[in-house]
Amino acid sequence: MWRSVALGAITGMRSQLPAALLAWRQAQEALPEGIAGPGRIFRRRGAVPLLALFAVGELIADKLPMTPSRMEAGPLLGRLALGATAGAGIASALGRSRIVGGLLGGVGAAAGALLGSRYREYAAQQTDTPDAVWALLEDVVAVAIGLVATRGPAS
Repeated sequence: MWRSVALGAITGMRSQLPAALLAWRQAQEALPEGIAGPGRIFRRRGAVPLLALFAVGELIADKLPMTPSRMEAGPLLGRLALGATAGAGIASALGRSRIVGGLLGGVGAAAGALLGSRYREYAAQQTDTPDAVWALLEDVVAVAIGLVATRGPAS
């Protein structure tokens, strides 16, 4: 069930990334066909390019000054819901409880949002490095965790 927490955490960091990774891994047949519930969207034809577009769009929008904080009520609630969906999806694909996976994904999303936000604030305050640099590092960490968490069942 660590994968549900991990996907939730990266949802807290980059809300669109887990859905894109799950759809991609499902299309590669790296995950079993067992994704059920709201996670079924990951199996739909055309899901990979659409969800990848959303993920790339978010990676860009995250660096813009007009982008609201992930800790505001609306963005945070969205991340919790998406984290729960990703957590339930990966749990279902691996034959685990969707309910537990969803709960763990939601908790992971809350933790990822809070820790990611605090990390960037702290790093930018403690260095002369612009926030965008720390945001790019956060992108790399989120992608790396996501790639590991969505590998096939034997990993």
